Parts: sequence; C-alpha cells; structure tokens
Amino acid sequence: MDIIKLHLCGFAIGFVLDLIVGDPHWFKFHPVRIMGALIGALDKFFLGEKKDVGHKADLDGRVDLRQFMQGLFTMALVTVLSILVPAGILYLCYEADHYLFIAAEAVLTCMCLSTASLIRETSPVKKALLKDDIYAAANSLSRVVGRDTDRLSEAGIIRAVIETLAENLSDGIISPVIYLAIFGPCGGMAFKAISTGDSMIGYKNARYFSFGRAAAKADDVLNCIPARISAALIIISAFFIKGLSAGDALRTYRKDHGKTESPNAGCPESAMAGALTLTLGGPAYYGGRLQDRPMLGDFTRQPEIRDVSLSQKAVVVSSVICAALACLIIWCFCI
Repeated sequence: MDIIKLHLCGFAIGFVLDLIVGDPHWFKFHPVRIMGALIGALDKFFLGEKKDVGHKADLDGRVDLRQFMQGLFTMALVTVLSILVPAGILYLCYEADHYLFIAAEAVLTCMCLSTASLIRETSPVKKALLKDDIYAAANSLSRVVGRDTDRLSEAGIIRAVIETLAENLSDGIISPVIYLAIFGPCGGMAFKAISTGDSMIGYKNARYFSFGRAAAKADDVLNCIPARISAALIIISAFFIKGLSAGDALRTYRKDHGKTESPNAGCPESAMAGALTLTLGGPAYYGGRLQDRPMLGDFTRQPEIRDVSLSQKAVVVSSVICAALACLIIWCFCI
C-alpha cells in the first residue's frame, strides 16, 4: 500500500480516536510528559533551582547570550529527539506490517491532539457555574489557565474559559493537525516539543527572558499561520452553530486580532469574541500582578454560561472541518 494512503488512514483514525477517548495524559510514558521532564531537567541543570519570579518582570530588553544559547540547545535537543523517536517507531512498524504502521501512526496522532481533552477539562467549570458554585468553578479554571482565578467573578470566569478554549483551539488542535497532516507524527511531535517548551520556559520574567526566548519565538513562528486558520475556522463554524454570528466574528477579527501582545493569540480569541457577540480580554492578574490586556470586541452584553457551551461547539466543529480538509488534501496526493 502506498505510504501516503497509510498516512491518510493513520491520521484519520488518530483524529477520530482523539475525538472519542481524548489524549491519554494519564499514560506514564506519554511523549509530552517525557518532553516536559527533559525540559525541566535541562532548565534545572542550566539555571539551578526554580525561584518564584512571577509571570512577567520589568526588564531592559537585553538578552543574556549564554542563557539564550543554553535555551536554544535545550529546545533543539528535545525537538530532535521528538522527531527521531517516532521516526524509529514508525520505520520499525512499517517494516513489520503496514497495519501495524497505521496503528502506530493513529496512536501517535492521538497523542498530539487535544480536542476531547480540551472539552473535558473545561466542562467542570461550566458544571460548577450551573450549580452557582463560584469557588469550585474558579478552582477548576485554575487547572487550565495561567492567570489568578481567586478574584474572578462569574462573568470573569466565563470569559477566561472562552479565551482558553479559543487559544487552545489553535495551539492544541489546529496547529498539530496541520503539522501532522504535512509531516506525519514526526512533525506533530516536533510541534508539541516546541509548544511544551513555550508553556514551560517561554515567559518574559527574570528567569526565562533569555533562556526561554528561543522556545517562545519558535512557538510564535509555528503558530503564525495556524492561528489565522483557526480564526477562519471559527468564522466558518459560526455558520453552522445556532447562536453564533459569522458576520460579527469576521468583523471583530479584522478589527481586533492584532491588539494582543502575542502575535497569534488575538486571532482565534477575537474571532470567538465576535462569534459570541461578547467582549473578551481586559485586565487580569498573573502571579498577583495586574496586567493590562486589550479588549477584544465592542459588545455590551454580559457573558452567560451558555457561551461556554457555544465555544465548545465551535472548537469541535472547527477541528472537524480542519481535519476533513487535511484528509481531502492528503487524498489528492493519493490519486
């Protein structure tokens, strides 16, 4: 069987597997866990024990070249290993049996995606809000966002959930789908390595400003196109989901997607804000410090719990559309 057809089968099965059972984070030897452990070990080796340095520090913008090279080496090593290990597994499976190759690619693909996991991890916040339990909602939210949640009102919690759904649609689903479709599990795992590095060391604080710069910049580059595709998919999905506005999604994206400090986060978040006709963003506390974030959208209505459900539907529909298009493109190479 042609290798591209095998790739198509493995990719499609892996995507469906993720939709059904989700990414098995509980697996002790999950690739992302291993990546995180290696990054953490190199972080400790180069920089010493971690100290509480907050989310962001007032710095003069100068990069420590030595720490930058150490961070670059860390990410290069983790990324190369993330390519070589799945490549070896797939090669051995291909030589042994084509169906074993499909199964291996399906499992590796599933491990790169997080559609079901994202819905599952944000649902407890919604359930707690439905019970009017703000404390439980804030506690559940703290597991999926980086901001401080203890000061948030119900409206603030809902906005935070929607923002993380929109941003993780790009980072955790659309980007991996694109790199998996083009480069197979090796590309998907390489992206996950850089994404994991960015989430661990890609902060602009005193510890990681130089050391994590390579991870942060690489993540920005790799997410540049997928973030804009994510916004387009949200706009398209709004046509199929009752309660969402495709027109407002497009208008808000065009007006506000460039407002955020991150070059990519504003794309899916602004599109989601417009689709829901809801204003997102605004000031938030990180590590006890108030950060002034831009407002995305110019709507006046207050967020409702149903907005979380609508956002979750938009995430699922967007991911399915993206995967379907990816399968179609791969299939065209089979003809």
